Amino acid sequence: MTDKKIFQDNNTDKSMSEISKNLSTDTVNKFHEIIGERQQQNSQHQNPVQQQFFQEINCLLNSAREQQMSSQKELQTILNQASTNLIDSNRLETLYNSAKQLQQAAQLGIANLKLNIQQYKSMIDKMEKDCHEQQVSTDLQVIQALQQAISCMAQAQNSLLQSQAVDKIYDSITKCQDNLAQIEKLDDTNM
Repeated sequence: MTDKKIFQDNNTDKSMSEISKNLSTDTVNKFHEIIGERQQQNSQHQNPVQQQFFQEINCLLNSAREQQMSSQKELQTILNQASTNLIDSNRLETLYNSAKQLQQAAQLGIANLKLNIQQYKSMIDKMEKDCHEQQVSTDLQVIQALQQAISCMAQAQNSLLQSQAVDKIYDSITKCQDNLAQIEKLDDTNM
């Protein structure tokens, strides 16, 4: 793989990361904007049932925002891993193709090898460089895998917390339904 290709792959990696970060930032900013608008409206509500409904909506918004941010973080991790796998795959494909070319050269005989010796030496040097890069990448993946194994318990705990958060969202939705039912029963004089 040429330095240009490595540079392009790194730029692709950075672009994917920036897109994901921008999505996260935009989503968080929109939720904050919605919450700010809701809080301003909250001060205008005077009916206790209406205020309770508003509080449940705020709880629902906050829980949904937390889940969205968690989901985006997980998506970012997956995108980063996919990008690393793509770079590794391209590097290994380059190594394979170079080995195939050397195999074909060897089949042409010793005279061909002697005639093009500098070209084949360059190919082997390039293969050695690519192999070294792949070894470094693989070693980093081993380290990351060990770190992931260590963090599995934390991920399991996080999944439990997410489950509880979804339960909280469901509870807020149920309370919102109850509040709306109470609001529907109110007399026009109680408003």
